[in-house]
Amino acid sequence: MSQTTENSAALDEELRNIVDHAEALLEALADDGDGRLDPLRRRVSESIQSARARLDAMTSDANRMSERAAAAVERWMRDNPWTVVAIGAGIGLVAGVLLAGRRRRPAPAPAQPP
Repeated sequence: MSQTTENSAALDEELRNIVDHAEALLEALADDGDGRLDPLRRRVSESIQSARARLDAMTSDANRMSERAAAAVERWMRDNPWTVVAIGAGIGLVAGVLLAGRRRRPAPAPAQPP
């Protein structure tokens, strides 16, 4: 779950950077003396505000969902402690078998010259 959280945080940060760059670009275009770009500037500004609002809503929803999921996992673990112990032991057993199998394999014989 932490990998998903890290990916979400990275995506959130990247989208915020894009919106910040768009705002900076919009401010740079603000100095067009004759006002021909005013309609475009307004549309871009509205799009940026809309994107920020949606991004904030998505971040809030993602945080709520991750908190709910963590609480559900914690609750399940509290309600089923022996199942958790059994799962942990099973994973440990599988890892041990895999590691032991690697050590027991004989080293490949060196190739003999023809």
